[in-house]
Amino acid sequence: MTPEGYTAITPWIISPSSEKLIAFLKDAFEAQEIPNSRITNDVGQIIHVVVKIGDAHVMLFDAREGWGATPTFLNLYVTDIEKTYRRSLELGAQSVTDITLLWFGEKVCRILDPFGNLWWINQRVEEVDFTKPEIAERAATHEAKQGIAYIQRSLDEAFKAQKAFFETPEQ
Repeated sequence: MTPEGYTAITPWIISPSSEKLIAFLKDAFEAQEIPNSRITNDVGQIIHVVVKIGDAHVMLFDAREGWGATPTFLNLYVTDIEKTYRRSLELGAQSVTDITLLWFGEKVCRILDPFGNLWWINQRVEEVDFTKPEIAERAATHEAKQGIAYIQRSLDEAFKAQKAFFETPEQ
């Protein structure tokens, strides 16, 4: 049975500093650390902590010396994409996809956070009934195709930026 407040799949982020990542998540995404969820080992490393972002739980722990990078790619729904995007950039994230309105009723953007994680940030702006024939026409427009092409190009750039992030020695 899945614990209350969790879903069947819960993301787990491993980073060099869960403490710093939590500070970013709180400021950028209004995350809240779950009280009494933090467990540290005998040298003070975080071996388990849980934050809540919106209605989702995300677990975190500190990477150990000698481990390879373990970047994540997370999808986040927000109520104000412009505010979230702007705040993320102010906190040191890199933009990898500008805010783009897509034909299926969502504004989307992507950021690379200061810890090398890629976030696909979404805001639902319109409910779309995919069973209606006019939706196929809408998806076939030049603008719809251009939006999807940009999202795909920027995804390629995002993964290259993430790779470069982890190849930089000071990370």
